Amino acid sequence: MRIGICLRTLSERGGIAVYSRNVVRAMLPMAPQHHFVLYYRDPAHVGGFGAAANITERVLRAPEKWTWDQVVVPWQARRDRLDVIFHTKFTIPLASPCATAMVLHGSERFVFPQFSTRGDMLYFHTIYPMFLRRASAILSVSENARKDIIRFLHIDPTKVHTVHLAASGTFRPVDDPAALAAVRAKYALPERFILNVGLIYPGKNIPNLLEALKRVRAEAGDVKLVIAGTGKRMYARDLEMIRGAGLADAVLMPGYITHDDLSAVYSLARAVVFPSYYESFPAIPLEANACGCPVVTSRTGGTPEAAGDAALYVDPTDVPGIAAATLRAIGDEPLRADLIRRGFENARRFSWDQTARATLAVLESLARR
Repeated sequence: MRIGICLRTLSERGGIAVYSRNVVRAMLPMAPQHHFVLYYRDPAHVGGFGAAANITERVLRAPEKWTWDQVVVPWQARRDRLDVIFHTKFTIPLASPCATAMVLHGSERFVFPQFSTRGDMLYFHTIYPMFLRRASAILSVSENARKDIIRFLHIDPTKVHTVHLAASGTFRPVDDPAALAAVRAKYALPERFILNVGLIYPGKNIPNLLEALKRVRAEAGDVKLVIAGTGKRMYARDLEMIRGAGLADAVLMPGYITHDDLSAVYSLARAVVFPSYYESFPAIPLEANACGCPVVTSRTGGTPEAAGDAALYVDPTDVPGIAAATLRAIGDEPLRADLIRRGFENARRFSWDQTARATLAVLESLARR
């Protein structure tokens, strides 16, 4: 079987690049009977997955993402005589010469369209459904997202497969004082802080988190909030609220933190507080679990599929509830110990080997049709 994997996302920052890197790295060595053709847009990634005999790497040039996906990839796929094309993002070549599989990374835009731009929503109600309907198989990151996309876009349920993600194996507790001190100094992290990780946009519920922070500081003293991430869209209002709420000295925004450093940041934080309005399968709680950091998160969407019983759940619209759960997570030592123990157990429920094995099974099923 000849499997083409579209990897133009590797140069991006964010969850899809992490997913792409981890699922491919786990999949390649477990299927020596198949030949994999890896398609890159950036030549810097050549050699990143080793040099096994069953791997061919190609750098495909195109001026735009659309041209890369819809013209260059299918043209090369014909030349490579592929049996299936697997795109790790939410797209496929519409004129593919073979079976196709794509990833449904989330359904948030259909549940909360107000958190996306008009341009985004136009795309997700016109072109995106074309990809979903044309794809031979869809890999959904959660059962919740699977149900959402079937309900909102009436996709054939038989071709949508739930394949959960995992935290990268690099996430683990950091207890070396020197390493922790170096990361604290590098990002100017405060002594006591709660942590929020991810791209910043209205769906991440930063305003309610800030209101909860005020209540936490009123009871627990000088607890600061570190937001580790960058703005993606429609986030200027969130940044303005930090200034307007009088929290400029209480909120630190170091920007993007590399995965090499993020384990130490999780290990330094008193808790991760992640009251997003809706996530399909957030990796943040799993990463925090794996690093021994207590988690406060929303009970909405697919988050309970990821966090299991290893989190304190809140209603994202309930500011007093978010504050109360945060105070328990940072101040109740027996509860913290229990959350940390359950977190380690929860993180072990998932692995990239499991994700890769389930993904490979879907791809193999397409070739047998």
